Amino acid sequence: MYFLIGLSVLFLFCIYWLRKKKISYFKIITISSISLFLIFALSLKYSEYKDKQEVRKFDLNKNGKIEGNEYTYEYEQLELNIITDNGTNQFYIFGYPFCLVYGIIIVLIYYILTKLITFISPTFRLF
Repeated sequence: MYFLIGLSVLFLFCIYWLRKKKISYFKIITISSISLFLIFALSLKYSEYKDKQEVRKFDLNKNGKIEGNEYTYEYEQLELNIITDNGTNQFYIFGYPFCLVYGIIIVLIYYILTKLITFISPTFRLF
């Protein structure tokens, strides 16, 4: 939750900076949604990499298979955790539309804030 709040504030500052450079809202939405998708996709890849490293710890004879003497209670718990984590594969399919909607919402918040600030104080300009 705090990650998304921090990311939203970071995106708001980036939108402010990009609008000063006269970049359109469409390009800002595209850039923010792609960057958000890449952040989440790379973190999921790292999570998968860490899971593979954990599984390799239990492969004592390094043959790529978990055999009878290597199958322990800890390995069974790790295997259950990996199996029940099925949301990672779905993110690659449904993640970009979520990131796109998130980018649109952040840009709309920025647009509403700028209009609200200029309505309250007409002499105050953000850019």
